[in-house]
Amino acid sequence: MNFELESVVFYPIISSIIVLIVLILLARYIWGMFFDTNYRPVEWDNARKKGLISKELIRLERDYPDKVRFFNWWFQVERLKRDGVPGDFAELGVYKGESAKIIHRMDPSRKFHLYDTFEGFSEEDLKDETGEAATYTTRNFADTSLELARRNIGGNENIVFHPGYFLGSATPTPSGEGALALANLDADLYKPTKAGLEYFYPKLSPGGVIIVHDYNHKWPGIKRAVDEFISSVPETLIMVPDMEGSVMIIRSAENFTGRLAIQQQDTT
Repeated sequence: MNFELESVVFYPIISSIIVLIVLILLARYIWGMFFDTNYRPVEWDNARKKGLISKELIRLERDYPDKVRFFNWWFQVERLKRDGVPGDFAELGVYKGESAKIIHRMDPSRKFHLYDTFEGFSEEDLKDETGEAATYTTRNFADTSLELARRNIGGNENIVFHPGYFLGSATPTPSGEGALALANLDADLYKPTKAGLEYFYPKLSPGGVIIVHDYNHKWPGIKRAVDEFISSVPETLIMVPDMEGSVMIIRSAENFTGRLAIQQQDTT
């Protein structure tokens, strides 16, 4: 009888304590994500104090959940500025424009080419996918449009949209080796990722960078596209420990010079 009485008295108390602990931990996590400054690099804080970062970019950083991904973009863009790497920016897989908006604010002086169907995936690209991508249909990521992305990104006249199927009519610009300084790939599937690497890499300036998102076991199509491509070029992959795993390819000056020499020989 006493045991039953104690259970009736203490069980609600213990349950309340557990709920309270969970709520406290959740509150600390949310506070740390949006307001804690420990994750902010020293160079970012220094640039912010000097007034070198716009208020809008500061707000975007505060609201963006994947801090490692955000600051990797920022450090790469700052490196391109510092080293004087010429060329436009490009993104394949724009969706509603969240990442494009951020990257554009990091260097609004660059022409920024944005490639997407703005209608979701094509049936052809979904064939033979495995992992999480195998659960996708043409309805996934279809809740966007060119106008929605345009409104979300805002920005200046340097934003250039290339709507359409990337393997088809959406790929005429930019052209020429050295035309690009940065390409951000977030296409989710094997075929567009492979096509993006093959299209953007030859256009990279020396020191230019390609960043590919979702390089992990859940997206085997992306891993396969990247692994196949990297075996054909002299550079090596640089891993980025963001939430979903990104990798980078930074174009070497030696490789760029060698390709130019070959092209010059071919034209003589």
